[in-house]
Amino acid sequence: MAVRRVAISAAAPLLAAVVLGFSAAGCGDEENPALSKEVTQQMDARASSDLAKLDSMIEKGTLPPVARRVLDLDGTLNVNFIDGPDGDNDVVRSKDGGTRGKKLVWDLNRNGKIDRDERTITERELYDATLGPE
Repeated sequence: MAVRRVAISAAAPLLAAVVLGFSAAGCGDEENPALSKEVTQQMDARASSDLAKLDSMIEKGTLPPVARRVLDLDGTLNVNFIDGPDGDNDVVRSKDGGTRGKKLVWDLNRNGKIDRDERTITERELYDATLGPE
């Protein structure tokens, strides 16, 4: 046990230097090393893939068209797209991007029928359904 304590305490100055080095590199006008060109390209590719998957699910009818509002064009999550008083528990409606009209009714669990809990769908439930298999 004593050996571990020595190893940890000996590594502490090195760890502090690394942490300080990264935080200093992110200051000012310098580029953030965590967002290198390669990382940015990977993030963009993932966003494009997520959007394509979502669009495919909508086209196949496994998700309603309003599900497209769950992701922004850059692929970032927009689980609170209705901007109502209940956060991501706002009920999704059938018109105007989910904000007006009748309550959205959809077979989100893809079992071939509208279950009782699918007669009132929240933003969170719609988002969770987008994570399902295509």
